[in-house]
Amino acid sequence: MNIQPLVLQDIPFTRDLQPEGWGDITVSLMEYCLQSFCKPIKVVDQNKIVGVGTLILHEKSAWLAHIIVDKSYRGKGIGYHIVKYLVDLANKNGSLSINLIATDLGAPVYKKAGFRVVSSYHFLKREQNWLPSALAEQLRTAEPAFYEQMFKLDQEITGENRRYLIENYLKQAVIFEQNGIVEGYYLPTIGQGPIYAKTERAGLGLMSLKYSISDSAVLPADNTVGLKFLSDIGFETQNTTAIRMTLGDEIRWQPKLIFNRIGGNYG
Repeated sequence: MNIQPLVLQDIPFTRDLQPEGWGDITVSLMEYCLQSFCKPIKVVDQNKIVGVGTLILHEKSAWLAHIIVDKSYRGKGIGYHIVKYLVDLANKNGSLSINLIATDLGAPVYKKAGFRVVSSYHFLKREQNWLPSALAEQLRTAEPAFYEQMFKLDQEITGENRRYLIENYLKQAVIFEQNGIVEGYYLPTIGQGPIYAKTERAGLGLMSLKYSISDSAVLPADNTVGLKFLSDIGFETQNTTAIRMTLGDEIRWQPKLIFNRIGGNYG
């Protein structure tokens, strides 16, 4: 078995790796192949792809994503081998903090590699009908004049410079703006529709918009304000669990200001 870069031509041959309950992994793997700040890899055994993984680079921080091993090859240390390879690659690229979101299945592998738990996420769903409510007057479509404020806000909350990740989604963004100041924003076209806000009114205002049409949410456990809002409008916490883990320096992020995460691959 050997590790090689994953390329677009490999995508059709990764379908057999699809884990149950995940979104279509081929969509994400193709996205990684097309983005310069992503380094997707594959594990090959006798011309068969038996594992994949991706390193996502944000200047001094990095994320590991979509680490998947073929069911018939599990228990052979392949997952651990992928993790160590990506960690070494991150270090070579100057990453001081390496992060990931772990499922129950993957957590033991990451702990073995030296990762530690720093936070957890709640998954929520709503199945009952709900009544529409009036939306905040401060909600508006993002315009280029606000982009730099959005980049700065994103970095203040996540602790990372993710400009290359989010810049292509700003034209479809919704912001909460008061007197020319962006207090929060919502990106409906990337991942699970992240919401970041530096004020409670902005976070809840953007949540009111998102959850007027969406019935699922994932929030850091630290955001008690957002979790209460969801509970009040009929959402229930699910049994699904996920933990955030870090190797190296801990990022100075602000989970209380994340009113919906971007996804398991980007935090």
